[in-house]
Amino acid sequence: MTQQEILAVGREALAEARRLWSVTTLIKTGLGNGDALMGWVGKVVAQRAYDKPNILQGFRDEDDRMGAIKWLQEARWEKSGKAMARGTDVHKIVEAYAYGKQPVYPSEEVAEAYSPYETQVLRFLDEHQPTFLAAEAPVYNLRYSYAGTMDLILELDGVRCIVDAKTTDKDPNDPEVRSLPPYAEVALQLVAYARAEMVGVSPAVMRTVNRRRYYVYDPDLGYEPMPEVQGALALVIAPTFYRLVPVAIDDEVWRCFGYVREAARWQLEVARRVLGPDITPPPREKKEEE
Repeated sequence: MTQQEILAVGREALAEARRLWSVTTLIKTGLGNGDALMGWVGKVVAQRAYDKPNILQGFRDEDDRMGAIKWLQEARWEKSGKAMARGTDVHKIVEAYAYGKQPVYPSEEVAEAYSPYETQVLRFLDEHQPTFLAAEAPVYNLRYSYAGTMDLILELDGVRCIVDAKTTDKDPNDPEVRSLPPYAEVALQLVAYARAEMVGVSPAVMRTVNRRRYYVYDPDLGYEPMPEVQGALALVIAPTFYRLVPVAIDDEVWRCFGYVREAARWQLEVARRVLGPDITPPPREKKEEE
């Protein structure tokens, strides 16, 4: 096969594939930055400035104002990045037990760091005795152009539930802690997953652009119909406690997800094409000299 033929096959495959925005990207973009998030960002930046005065003074000594601003701005992403990494690792613990395996850690240090979270996972399993039906699977809805990765489908007391696992390092006894997960947005996430059309049996193909994630739906990969569920739960895992909270995924929540999705689509897609080029005045005809 020639290089031109290979490129032609690639273009044809891309034409058949579809880009589906991730559920979490749609929710974050559609809801925007609320007061709680903006307050958290301000707090993280203020903590960095106060806790690391020597570094900040170093920027001042070098008259590097832009460097200081960038360093302070990065505090938000470093903090959220650590939280995402922790969430991913705890999800792996839950997933391992869902498949009847023991979690595997890269080192004893990591195992020790996550031991409190694993203890809470084991408490949940012992106290509720769930039956796992699926774990960490990509889901797709072509009609409404979204995709995501659901955490769990399990059966609890005879009820099949879709579950989203959340992690937190917050201490409920800390007077500065004003709230604990789960937050209401988890209902939008779970209703989208529950009403997906299909589950991928192949690993998901994901891309990230400007911190916004989308999935690539390839019709040549394997898919199965999305199992029906009767309920939804948020499972919160922390070092000292766990919470299991029922979540509404009824028609009202589904309609709200649709509104949020459309608000996100405005920012992600529609707003980029609503403005045309500047209209310039037509050239004037030169008057003939008398």
